[in-house]
Parts: sequence; structure tokens; C-alpha cells
Amino acid sequence: MEKVDILLSVYKPDREYLIKQLNSLNNQDYENLEIIINDDCPECPCDKAIFEECLTKVPYRILEQDKTNLNYTKSFEKLVRASTGDYVAFCDQDDIWFSNKISKSVETLKRENALLVACDVQIIDGDDNVVIARYRDEHHDQVNSWHTGDDIAKNNLISTYAAGMVMVAEGDFARRIVPFSIYTGHDKWIISCASVEGRVAFIDEPLAQYRRHGKNVSGILIGIESKADYMQERVIPHCNLIEDFIKRYPDFKDKDELLAFSKARMEHNIKDLYKYRSLAPQTVKFEIAMIFVPDFLFNTLIRIVRKFSKK
Repeated sequence: MEKVDILLSVYKPDREYLIKQLNSLNNQDYENLEIIINDDCPECPCDKAIFEECLTKVPYRILEQDKTNLNYTKSFEKLVRASTGDYVAFCDQDDIWFSNKISKSVETLKRENALLVACDVQIIDGDDNVVIARYRDEHHDQVNSWHTGDDIAKNNLISTYAAGMVMVAEGDFARRIVPFSIYTGHDKWIISCASVEGRVAFIDEPLAQYRRHGKNVSGILIGIESKADYMQERVIPHCNLIEDFIKRYPDFKDKDELLAFSKARMEHNIKDLYKYRSLAPQTVKFEIAMIFVPDFLFNTLIRIVRKFSKK
């Protein structure tokens, strides 16, 4: 049986949530597992006893802690570098996995001859109440409508098509694509690389519960309060990401389209933003609206987007 490394990055975890996540890892029905843990908070280390208490069936190892915070992208990069498994599964600190998440993912990777597989999820709140039973049943936008074998590389570079916690990838592939770009999350980088180099699969059933409790790292326009913030935190990093990706894949067939879209975003070019709207329809709508909204009303626009994007 192929070995699967579960890569767990923690940062000041809520003890109750972490225990529930660890218990769900401990109860996986796949037998050949190792959990590799990186604590990315050197100033406030996690109590290591929690791992010994919860991980009674699955071997684990804790990586040597860095002297400074790496941030989650580089923390997962460190975990990938430390892995040796035939497959790697990316794990956050406050979700809950169904017992067949790993076994079903490995089965699908083999059957579909894929480099990476993602799955649907349930959404739970801070008290474990199921808010959404099947995420895709509630969301039918472009990001949530792709299927096994679809070419999603270019679109995913703009709007992430799957969160890291739903992904299992072929191990040698994951180790081959480091370093990850510093201008995005590890999940966006890995999915697009997998779509370029091979096949990406999707399991149309929930295999995990994704916790929404208001403190998640990801979110709708977190930290954005002005147009300058948006440019600095969203547009410029996206342009840098595209450059990193094209450096890795200089013959990428869609590079001209991505570069043109990046230029349109930087220059607030309405005509070209509209021309390339199929790459990220919601992003284009927002950025065209942003052009016409004066600075003092931008906060109002942000609140409207957050309200209608609330899941």
C-alpha cells in the first residue's frame, strides 16, 4: 500500500478545534499514513502533548521549529520538502476529515491517473453545526463547476479552484514544484502546476468539514479597506504570481492571455478587462465597478461584496 504523508501546519491553534482535527486524522481508514507537523509560531509554540494524546494509531513527526514565522505558504512548502510519501495530503488545524477522505482520494488518483485530486466539503460553524451539507449544491459559479480532466490552470491562477485542505497530490510531483511562489497560497500554485503537468480530478462528494468561524486565514477581501490596499494586496501580487508561473512554464499555452489580463488590471483598462472577463467574471465585475467608485465610497463597495459573498 502506497504511503500517504498528511502535512499539518499549525499556528496558535484553538485547542478544541485541533483535537477534533487530530481525532479525525487518527481515525482514517487508510493504513499507511504518516503525519508531518510544522508549528509556524515560534513565539507561542503549540503544546506537543496534544499530538501524543490524540495520534494513537498514526505515526507522526514534528519538524524542527524555525526561529521566525514562515507564513502558511512557506510552512506547507517546508512540509512538502520534508515529505517522503507516494502521496501528500494538505491539512489545516481546525477542520474535520471524514474517515474515508484519504482512501477515497488515493483510489480516485489511481483510477483517473491524476496528479492531484480535490473533493467537495461540508461547511460547519464554530460549534460543529452543519451550515451547508454539500458546498457545490449551493454554489454554481465558475470556481465550483469544474470537473475531472478540465483544463483549469489559467483560471485557477486568478481564482483558487480548491482549498488546500481538500487536496491530495502525487508526492514526487509536489516535491518537484517547490519552491512555491510567495505571491499566493500553496493551494493555488499546486493546482495550476498539476493542471499544466497532468490531470486534476474531482470527487463530487463531501469528504471533510470545513470550519468557518471568523478567524480563518482565507476570506473575502480580508485586510482591504481602500483602493490602494486592493492594488497592493490583490492586483500586484497576482501580476507577480503570473510572472513566477511563466518563469516555471515558459511555454505555457495561455501565457499571453494571462499577461494581457494582468496588464489590464494594473492599468484599469475597462475594455481589456471586459475582453478577458471569462478568466474571472466576478473579479472583473468588481474591478470595473471599482474604477467608477470614488475612494470615499470604496468601503461601501467592500461591504456590499462581503455581504453577497458570505457563505
